[in-house]
Amino acid sequence: MMNGVSVDMIKAIGNYFKNKSELFYIEVITVLVIIAICIGFIIPKQIHKINQFKKNTDISNATIIGSAAENIIKNNEGFMNYETEKLNINKQIDINSEMIDDKFIRALIKEIKNFNIDKLPTLKYKKNGYNHFSITIKENKVSVYANNKNVEKDLRMYPNIDKKE
Repeated sequence: MMNGVSVDMIKAIGNYFKNKSELFYIEVITVLVIIAICIGFIIPKQIHKINQFKKNTDISNATIIGSAAENIIKNNEGFMNYETEKLNINKQIDINSEMIDDKFIRALIKEIKNFNIDKLPTLKYKKNGYNHFSITIKENKVSVYANNKNVEKDLRMYPNIDKKE
C-alpha cells in the first residue's frame, strides 16, 4: 500500500491504458483540447467582468467622494473658497496638522461617514497604473480622478466619466 493506493490498483490502471487502442488516446486528447479551448474563452471574459466591476465600484466611490466634497465646500465656511489641484485623498495625513489640505481630507472623512462609510474608499481599478483617488476643486467645482503617475493618463470619474478606458 502506497499513500492509500495499492500496488494492484496501480497495475490495474496501467494495464487498462496498455490495452487501449490508439483511438482511445485520440479521444482523450480531443477532450483535453476542448476543455483547454473552453477555459481559454471563459477566463478572459471573467477577468473582463471583474475589471468592469472594479471600475464601476470606483465610479460609485468617486461619486460619493465628489458629493461629500461638494457638501463640504457649500456648507463649511472654512472651505467656501478652497481650491486644490489633484489632491491625493488616500495619502496618510497627520491628525493634528493645520495644513488646509489635511483639514479638508479630515472634513471629507467626516462627511463620508454620513454616507455610512467608515473610511475613505481606495481605488480598486488598477489597470494602466491607476493607484489612488485625487480631487480637484476650482471655482467651487469638484472633480474626482483615478490618478496615474503619468498626469496625462489620469481618469476623471466624477462628475463626468472620461471615456479613455
